[in-house]
Amino acid sequence: MPLMSALYVGASGLQTSQNALNTTAHNLANVNTTGYTRQQVYQGNRELIKIGESYNNTLQAGLGVAYTDVRAVRDEFLDNQYRTESGRSAYYSTSYEVVQEINTLFGETEGTEFQTSLQNLRDSLENLAKSPADATVQAALVSTASQFLDRANAVYTDLQTYQGNLNQQIKDQVDRINEYAEKIAKLNDEITKYEVTDIESPNDLRDARDQLLDELSAYGKITYREDLYGRVKVFFEGVTLVDEDTTNPMEAKVLKGDEESGFVTPVWPRYNDQAVFNNIQPINADIGSDNGSLKALYFSRGDKSGTWNDLNYDPDNPGSNPVYDSSDPNNRYYRYDAYYSEGKVSFTGPSNFNIAEVQAEFDNLIHNIVTSINDILTDDHTNGSPELFTRITTHREATNTEYPSGMKCSDIEAKELSITEAVPAEYQGYMFENATYTTANLMINKDLLRQPTLLSDSGNGGFIKDDQTVDYDKAKQLADLFSTDKTTLNPNTVTKFGYENYYIEIVNQYANVGNTYRSLTQGQEAAVLSIENSRQQVVGVSDNEELTKMIRFQNAYNASSRYINTINSMLDTLLTSLT
Repeated sequence: MPLMSALYVGASGLQTSQNALNTTAHNLANVNTTGYTRQQVYQGNRELIKIGESYNNTLQAGLGVAYTDVRAVRDEFLDNQYRTESGRSAYYSTSYEVVQEINTLFGETEGTEFQTSLQNLRDSLENLAKSPADATVQAALVSTASQFLDRANAVYTDLQTYQGNLNQQIKDQVDRINEYAEKIAKLNDEITKYEVTDIESPNDLRDARDQLLDELSAYGKITYREDLYGRVKVFFEGVTLVDEDTTNPMEAKVLKGDEESGFVTPVWPRYNDQAVFNNIQPINADIGSDNGSLKALYFSRGDKSGTWNDLNYDPDNPGSNPVYDSSDPNNRYYRYDAYYSEGKVSFTGPSNFNIAEVQAEFDNLIHNIVTSINDILTDDHTNGSPELFTRITTHREATNTEYPSGMKCSDIEAKELSITEAVPAEYQGYMFENATYTTANLMINKDLLRQPTLLSDSGNGGFIKDDQTVDYDKAKQLADLFSTDKTTLNPNTVTKFGYENYYIEIVNQYANVGNTYRSLTQGQEAAVLSIENSRQQVVGVSDNEELTKMIRFQNAYNASSRYINTINSMLDTLLTSLT
């Protein structure tokens, strides 16, 4: 090989070693960078030139070494596995956090558990049974009932507030998902520019996109595929979210019928507001439906604020549902004890647990206690003493298109009308009253708060009979309320409970669900950590390994330098001898 050509061989060694050193330095600089993938240098021969022929071979000479490529070292299988398990971990950890918050709201771990309020009410009724006509005991009952109602209202209101909090989290996560989609689409476009020119590998851009895919996988089930130009098409819950350099954003939308609650549903606006999540498909690891924190928030929140009506309403037999008619046909206030547009709340939904279920069961407990006490005090609403619990009534006017949500006139031709049906002209403008005994609209009778001894008023049928004897039987009925098993937890159960055991069963129910979620969360976190450790062995940067490579490439660089110096010295000697 001519000496001048030999200089090019040395120069190629210098250039290739320098590029390799740059790549190694880049790895070391990003040893602690989240999402960074270790880059590996690939070297090869430059073009070979023919210098002659042998007996059975072509004689060739090389032109040096080439820096052929630098690739990010990734394992696609581990990436897919990590993103799947990360989504499952997010689903169960989010669900577990919801159960923990419910437990906090009931005060079971804070020393203010609602069970104490139940026990105090029971004790007050038992004391009343011993001395029904004692003014001090009656005052204690009214005071205890007031405290009981305040605590019940606080629990129920806190559950509603927490539902609103989850609702906001759903909105925030939908916005974040759309933001990730936009970033991935932009990176697709930038990566394509490099891939088409084939001048430089866009490894750092790919790292940024892979990190976004990792983070996106925590919000829901994602799948993806890469085309020949390096663009990734991303699917979220089976629907295209990113298509090359465009996106299909989802929206957290208040659908028709949810205006009063303000609860949003993740939908695909481009597909006529198709729901993102399947409300029928069960949550099951075998089919991969237990995936993503967004789904966990959506199903845990429920689709409404549950009340006792959701446990007692029979959509197949509406005539059997409680209706309280106005006693005065000329009165403009009509009462109806329940309003339903979609039927009763589902207790066998995809997640088998949500806040609406807990609310309905809790409200059912309060409703049964309140109505049972009132029925005994008032002799089942006929000439009895004053009700201990009364309703905070609200009135709203019916428009020409719909009844007020949550209220309904009970005697319009004795038929059920949905909220979408037009109100008959003769009832347009009527005022509708919510007459339901729910936790949200209960209060203590103001007359009894001012004068608890009204409970003994014989004129009202109180604990003093007409013959001025004490009515111990009525007081005993009140005391026996807490020792009678009369209510099932929900439509899916058959065992009846007394009031205290009913509450304990509510707590046990979500505690059991919480224990399950906690176990699954711990298992998933361990699985994700194990996969991530395996993945880091592939993609992670080892400073010791990179320093070893740096020494090797430095030696190669020095060797090329000495090679060039030797060739230069030979040329110098040759030229000197010729002069």
